[in-house]
Amino acid sequence: MVTLKEIAKRTGVAESTISRILNRDPTLSISDEKRRRVVETAEALQYVMRRSRSNRKEDASVALRRPGDLRSVMIVHFLSSASELSQPFYVGLRQGIEARAEAYGMATTRLFAGEFDPAMLTRGRNVGIISVGDLPDGHLEAIRALGVATVLAHPQEKPVDVDVAYVDLWSASTRLCEWLLTRGVRRPALVGVQGAQSRRLAAFRSVMTEAGLFDPDYVTYARDSSDDGQDQIRALFSRLAETGKPLPDAVVIYADRTAVEVYRGLEKAKLSIPRDVQVVAFNDSSIAHMLAPKLSTLRLEAGVIGETAVDLLMERHGGRKAAKHVEIMPTIIERGSTRKR
Repeated sequence: MVTLKEIAKRTGVAESTISRILNRDPTLSISDEKRRRVVETAEALQYVMRRSRSNRKEDASVALRRPGDLRSVMIVHFLSSASELSQPFYVGLRQGIEARAEAYGMATTRLFAGEFDPAMLTRGRNVGIISVGDLPDGHLEAIRALGVATVLAHPQEKPVDVDVAYVDLWSASTRLCEWLLTRGVRRPALVGVQGAQSRRLAAFRSVMTEAGLFDPDYVTYARDSSDDGQDQIRALFSRLAETGKPLPDAVVIYADRTAVEVYRGLEKAKLSIPRDVQVVAFNDSSIAHMLAPKLSTLRLEAGVIGETAVDLLMERHGGRKAAKHVEIMPTIIERGSTRKR
């Protein structure tokens, strides 16, 4: 049974303080970060508070197993190792999986695109699979035939009978766009769209159309991986000049990894952020903190998706039969690149 001493060892927080946190002592003064660390560690270790132990009844449908039964987690990635490094969201997701698995006392193995074959698995229950993104055709069926517990972390497709942890990009994008409109925006632009079928584009179009503000001339597409934020801003401003339309008063950046170049493009156009143009982006990578002014973003909570995927794997391994789809809600991080309401 997990004790306060073990939680204290993992978090560096005194046992007495941990007890007060878990008992929700309203008089305790402690940082949000330390409180979060304690609560997440307690959850990861499945700590049961003393007053609950005597009254706790066994759940006939789910009995979470300890690491002695499920020994390791195999992380199967749809991206290559090099591609993952260029996409901070997926790096954060994988790190969330690894951190949660470590909290359970389990080892992890990483296999990137093309490295995994279900034939490398053997029948048994000492390993679980978490797929970052979709599994190749036929792989899911082959894994399940071996009786190996499997969870999909943020896939494009969500099979109804498989556990899934994800963020809904449509609803997340909708939320960011609606939030931006509360800042008095009238000429919003979206730069760096990855394709015409993008859910972020679809949400932007839907929200701005409903507000009577959508204009396709204010949307730019990334032609390829070398097309940086400055290229996109130049293309946008050139098209607006040709059509005689005013410059945007807000820019939504498709992914914040291009934010540095977008800022430079706006600076060259002699536009002040946020006085002349407000700027928001997705993902909340480290770049957002380095810019001046700091970038307002929608954090997609990649790490939480990874942590949740491990929790789902433990539940499934423990005997739960019904599939769960857990949607992780994003967080809007307001910084200096947008105006206060």
